[in-house]
Amino acid sequence: MPRTFGIEEEFFLVNPQTATLATVPPGLLEHVQGEDLAGATLVPELLGSQVELVSGICTTASDALESLLMGRRKLQEACAGAGLVPVATGTPPFLPGETEISEGQRYEDIQHFVPGIVREHYINGLHIHVHIPDAESGLQAMNVLRPWLPALTAIGANSPVWNGELSGFESWRMVHYRRWSVIGVPPAFDSMDHYQRLRRIMLNSGALLDAGHIGWAVRLSEHNPTIEVRAADEQLTAGESVAIAMLVRALVDTGLAQGRMAKTVEDRLLDLGLWHASKMGMSGPLFDAGTETRLEPEQVLRQLLDYAGEHLANNGDLDFVQNYFARIASVGNGAQRQRASWARGGGPALVQDAQQEFARRNDAGLPHQPVTGW
Repeated sequence: MPRTFGIEEEFFLVNPQTATLATVPPGLLEHVQGEDLAGATLVPELLGSQVELVSGICTTASDALESLLMGRRKLQEACAGAGLVPVATGTPPFLPGETEISEGQRYEDIQHFVPGIVREHYINGLHIHVHIPDAESGLQAMNVLRPWLPALTAIGANSPVWNGELSGFESWRMVHYRRWSVIGVPPAFDSMDHYQRLRRIMLNSGALLDAGHIGWAVRLSEHNPTIEVRAADEQLTAGESVAIAMLVRALVDTGLAQGRMAKTVEDRLLDLGLWHASKMGMSGPLFDAGTETRLEPEQVLRQLLDYAGEHLANNGDLDFVQNYFARIASVGNGAQRQRASWARGGGPALVQDAQQEFARRNDAGLPHQPVTGW
């Protein structure tokens, strides 16, 4: 049976006329939880303008699409009654004058610990959990995923706008996120003792509030038998989120099947590659730390398929991911589409276009597609 996985998505609530952020109305999420969400849940996030959608535990792309689309549709319907829209972007078009934090002791603790960071933490990520049999396997999967994190960031870039202007980055979220203490590409671990020692030192340093603030782009989950990949921005469509999850699962499968044959790449070069992927997205050549050269986006996609294609096929996901790559080549990833919306009409056009994609099931012009849901 294919390895199970789960997806966490984060959204902003926005006034559709002004493209400005709005606070989640009282009772909105409680009302939605009474609906059939196909195993998904909708919960508050750190900021008062954010909502998180957590899928059920999934085995197939169809499972995940049903879960995400149902949650997105119910949230969209609930927001419409309040005159608001949810948008699935890595950053909002505009920042508010004041930052409102969601209720909850943990959110209060985070605000007290790093108020300057929280004040501008208007970023949404796509978090993918992939099941692992044990922590040692999780470390092996992390080691294998390290060289692929820049590629996942480039593909999943969806945050080119920051506070009313183009940032010059396709994933401003990933650059902005680097303000936190433990972030970016994790080190390569040679044993669980190595991992536990570093984790203990970091927690004792005073630079982290708790283990939840180990914010590497791939990390061991503290509460579930999973690794969590956080390289991509939130995606405009549910289908894009699922396609990235299928790709991540196949990368994990491939790495675990190879045993400990993970290529070691220098940390500083991988971190440079992650920054450059945030800058370029899929709009130009990307620095590849493994080859120490720049590769065209289509070469990066080919590398991913060459490495993970066998397990994508074994899981029944190869056509789905190939269609996703074809879609990127045809209409661009999220960042490219957002920039086109911004050029057409600024924030209101960006919100309008993002809203049209938010819960859409099909996109025209794709190759044969055994699993629909883009």
